[in-house]
Amino acid sequence: MARRTEGEEAESSRLLAADWGSDPHTAAFGPGSAQDGRDPSHKTSPPLWTWLLLIASVLAFSSSGIVFSMMPEVPAMTLAAWRLQMTTAIMIPAAVFEVVAQMDTNTRWRLARAVWTLLLNGSLLALHFGLWVLSLKTTSLPHAMLFVCMAPVIVALSMWIMRQPISWGELGGTALGTAGAALLALSSAHGGAAGPGAASWRGDLAALAAAALFVAYLSIGRRLRAWMPIFTYSTLVTGAGAAVLTLAAACIEGSTPRHDPRSTHYGLFQWASSASYFPKIAYLAVVPGILGHTGFNALVKYMDPLILTLVGTMEPLVGSFVGHAMGLVELPHPLTYIGGAVVLASTVIVSVAGHHR
Repeated sequence: MARRTEGEEAESSRLLAADWGSDPHTAAFGPGSAQDGRDPSHKTSPPLWTWLLLIASVLAFSSSGIVFSMMPEVPAMTLAAWRLQMTTAIMIPAAVFEVVAQMDTNTRWRLARAVWTLLLNGSLLALHFGLWVLSLKTTSLPHAMLFVCMAPVIVALSMWIMRQPISWGELGGTALGTAGAALLALSSAHGGAAGPGAASWRGDLAALAAAALFVAYLSIGRRLRAWMPIFTYSTLVTGAGAAVLTLAAACIEGSTPRHDPRSTHYGLFQWASSASYFPKIAYLAVVPGILGHTGFNALVKYMDPLILTLVGTMEPLVGSFVGHAMGLVELPHPLTYIGGAVVLASTVIVSVAGHHR
């Protein structure tokens, strides 16, 4: 076999990088990375509108747990499927416009080749949302939000396990996060019976697993978003997640295609015909779904990911205060405040240490 020239090797490397959406010489993504064509050493101030969108996105995230807790009678998988179903339906027109009007032929072929990766990521998103909603139904709102926000700590822990470069600051933050989680688990013993508003180690574990799945989801999504338009990516992944959750709701929870008022089972698409559920699901789809998740995806292009991570840690505090103000949750046990503060501090430490590594 003939030996390839240096030019052929370089071209092969370039094509491989394009196929995976990453530069072969860097693992950086987002602002200042090779993907957006800017010099990493040259940082510009984000536009004013991005800060306004950031505030709106955090408020949107923080309100999702409140609305979920308003429907305690709906099974977890069914409720999560409802949210993703409507979110997908709303984004379809924007995705069609991107594919038809903005993509060239090569990008469309590339999109077709990425379908299995999109399905995998949609499945991870489905599991994330399913466990997240389950945690809201089986533990207190502050616990669910705090554990699901431990994603940066999980990233650092996975780096250490896989022997990837990691700083002492990241390891210290991970240890601190573990201590905070122990305090939260200890406070569960004072929370009474499990259920909405009451702490439970099972619900805490579900929220923590949801955070781990979200880390895997972001890891794949960062590669795809390097070349795929935002609504095309969001619609396909959310649609795949909705399909997985709908199937899980039917198989595990017994939900049926059509709701029968005489049955105790819920309908897989009952939100669309229910005067009670439709406005709540519409809120979850538009505000936390599109303004929150899609808003953060848009902000990565303009803002340092560190800023997004740090501001995102405000979600549990904002959500807990909103929930208490609305009378949906009781004041948490004192250990919850201490453990929550430790978890938030560990998240900040890990994020900052990772930025300076």
